[in-house]
Amino acid sequence: MVKRPCHHRFNSAILEQRKITTIRAKPWPVGIPILLYNWSGVAYRSRQIDLAPVVVLKHVPIDIRHLKGCMLYSHEIIKARPLHVTEGFDSERSMDDWFRLLVRPGQVITQHLMLFSLWSPKVSSGERK
Repeated sequence: MVKRPCHHRFNSAILEQRKITTIRAKPWPVGIPILLYNWSGVAYRSRQIDLAPVVVLKHVPIDIRHLKGCMLYSHEIIKARPLHVTEGFDSERSMDDWFRLLVRPGQVITQHLMLFSLWSPKVSSGERK
């Protein structure tokens, strides 16, 4: 199974299915189970703690702009809920603070916004539980 790291601050949001999107530099494969994990300590120098398997339903480009102290996110994926909610943040401000560390003032970056759900293996018709 493919594995990808996630920040421990999002663990409960992922498990409670409040966080259903993620923004990454490279898109994850659609329809293939991906095991999310946390590092137990320093990244690449500690063991991985498995969190949950997810499956990406679709992904779209997202432009993230840092203009005059404001963060702007241009995407077309989920309009029913605010992006900071689907990303697992408590507020717009906390999401903006997170991305201010990645996007310099005046800069625009393009990333991939992925919609995912928790994955569970389906029992085939010939298998018993």
